[in-house]
Amino acid sequence: MRRWSIVPVMASLLVLASCGGNSGSSTSSPAAQSGPVTLQSIAITPGSAQIAQGTTQAFTATGNYSDGSTKDLTATAQWSCLLPMATVSNNAPTQGLATAISAGTVLISASSGTVSNSTQLNITGATVSSLAVTPVTTTIGFGNQQQFTATATFSDMSTQDVTSLTNWTLSPAGPFISAFSGLAIGNSVGTFDVSASFGGQSTAFLTTPPALTVDLSSLVSVSIVPGNASIADSTQIAFSAIGAFNDGSTRDVSGLATDWTSSNGAVAANYGSTPGVFKGDSAGPTTVTASVGTFTPSTMLTVTDATLQSIAVTPATASLAAGTKVSYDAVGKFSDGSTQDLSSQLTWSTVGGTGAATVDSKGIVTGSAAGSVTVNATSSSKLGSIAGSALATVTAATLQSITVTPSTGFITPGGNLAFAAVGAFSDGSTQDVSTLAAWTSSNSKVAGSTTEVATISSNVATGQGVGQTTITAKWMGISGTADLMVVSPTQVSLAVTPTTIQFAAGSSAQLQATGTFVDGSTQDFTTMVNWSSSNAADATVGYQSGVVSGLAAGTSTITATLGSVTSTAAVTVQ
Repeated sequence: MRRWSIVPVMASLLVLASCGGNSGSSTSSPAAQSGPVTLQSIAITPGSAQIAQGTTQAFTATGNYSDGSTKDLTATAQWSCLLPMATVSNNAPTQGLATAISAGTVLISASSGTVSNSTQLNITGATVSSLAVTPVTTTIGFGNQQQFTATATFSDMSTQDVTSLTNWTLSPAGPFISAFSGLAIGNSVGTFDVSASFGGQSTAFLTTPPALTVDLSSLVSVSIVPGNASIADSTQIAFSAIGAFNDGSTRDVSGLATDWTSSNGAVAANYGSTPGVFKGDSAGPTTVTASVGTFTPSTMLTVTDATLQSIAVTPATASLAAGTKVSYDAVGKFSDGSTQDLSSQLTWSTVGGTGAATVDSKGIVTGSAAGSVTVNATSSSKLGSIAGSALATVTAATLQSITVTPSTGFITPGGNLAFAAVGAFSDGSTQDVSTLAAWTSSNSKVAGSTTEVATISSNVATGQGVGQTTITAKWMGISGTADLMVVSPTQVSLAVTPTTIQFAAGSSAQLQATGTFVDGSTQDFTTMVNWSSSNAADATVGYQSGVVSGLAAGTSTITATLGSVTSTAAVTVQ
């Protein structure tokens, strides 16, 4: 009887072993103390885990080598689980991520060459009984970020962090929140309900749901740019409101600016329905003022009586295929030697080449059929009806292929990446067709969810949750693709360059942040990280631009932040 009682135990061990290999230590033999460094064993973390069906568990693999060193092998190891109760990913950026499908016990294995190891994953049939979000209520400054966490309590009283499996939304729509990471970005001011949904539970139905408040408490001052501007009579200028924040950063707060006014409406007044745009009506000075929260910044605007002398249209000549577009600019030169971009203030037209091309009110020419046209830009009678011209030639070339750049890229949830599509034509020419192409993200889903890894609007992709997707640009029946990974900030290291920089007060300098993914690939993260300055009295920095402005002689540490990852540069203003 005692001998037969061993049979069920042995059978269960055989079942476990069939889902990934040896549950003990490395299968390799100890290496000699001399000779090449070899992998001795693999350690998997956590050593064992228990999760509910429909949830995920991330495993990491660490290699131990004959010289005593260790190396993270998570991204390079071959992961496996043979039983159908769970799957484990071998695809970047989710290598080692196990997804529980049904109740049972499996072994998750990682191998590299002949060395392997396994760990046990227990999957329960527990169901979600409640969902809690932390923080319950919080306040952040405009433009800042807040990471929310979702914790599920199951029917067996166990708990799990399900942040990356939870569908996140805000009501009313305002600030951005990534659908499957819980990262909120405060780009609108107000109070918003936080809705988190997972496993049939949702905070949206609570009497008092979690709330996010975005305010201007971190705003220190606001200025209007350009400052002390000068324009000619009958021309216009667009102003922006730039806020300085208590972390030493500057951010464009034009979207929050209201009540744009001119102290002398006879000299210049708000033009049309566009806030911040003023048109000169007569020579003289006026003060332009706006309101942003409790701040009322102002600047001087001078309207001169200079007369328009000529208009230069660029490019002077351009070639485009039928169906493509080229943007022309018009710069006016005035009698006082000043110049202004008048592209949006002129009347555009084409002459000749009947039906070859058309031009819109902003100077964008669209090719229709082979032929040549003259593109004219003419000022109003108040500016002397001055004209400038350029040549556009529409060819009969046909589209052959589309190349999307970057061909591979990675961003974090909530991050944005702009792609470009360049078409190659039958005559050997190339053109940027980014604005013509239809952009889509493949149907790749965040692990354990039904939501796409990334969304794309026009050519700008936004990360929603960790995973990999394919970005496609399609035009005239021809497609080009690129690969995009949405990765956890913990999988990225940052480097700011240059690490030290010196420049004069009143000038500016550009810093760059480069992100390196765990597989060694790099991406420009300059506009994805949040920049701050330790000494705003001497130097400020654009919040998501990396442009440092010197205000006074002194030093400051400029920091680039991506989640919990940071990198710095030392700035000296002379």
